[in-house]
Amino acid sequence: MLIDHLFVCNIRRLYNALYLKYGSESSRNKLFWYHLNCHPECAVKRYKGVCVHTAELPYVFGTVSDYLSVDPVNCTWDNSSRIFSNEIISYWTKIAATGRPSSQWPNYVPYTREYFYITPDQDFSTMIWNRNCLIFDQIEEQGMKEKFGNSSHTFQETFFIIQILFLHFIFLFNKNE
Repeated sequence: MLIDHLFVCNIRRLYNALYLKYGSESSRNKLFWYHLNCHPECAVKRYKGVCVHTAELPYVFGTVSDYLSVDPVNCTWDNSSRIFSNEIISYWTKIAATGRPSSQWPNYVPYTREYFYITPDQDFSTMIWNRNCLIFDQIEEQGMKEKFGNSSHTFQETFFIIQILFLHFIFLFNKNE
């Protein structure tokens, strides 16, 4: 949930704004969303890799083993890792040459919520994003209203709402485990 707030939901808001500004014309829509699952065999939960922002760079430049040799969560990088890296290199090279990664990688469209899932465990494929940013969108909107006017809540009221929502999410999270 913290990653959603700090990165994913913010990127989605940015992509939505860019989409609204530049429209959906295929020649102008150069937004491509992806999720990289780079270390699935090292993860605490299978298929939930230990990836961070910029984790794809060693794969893009083919330097996975050099980069990860100092990583405390280092796995044994074998030929399959090099093949995975070569696939990523081909996508990024195509983006640089044509402005599009591939025909199977969908353009970002807010209402379809499709992204490209990149993992060594299966063929790269289009997936549906099922995370919910509503709470973070509301917090962001409230913060903007307080900062620039038109606020219907005081800071104390907003903080109370955030606490209630946080407790609600903790309850839901613990209920699902």
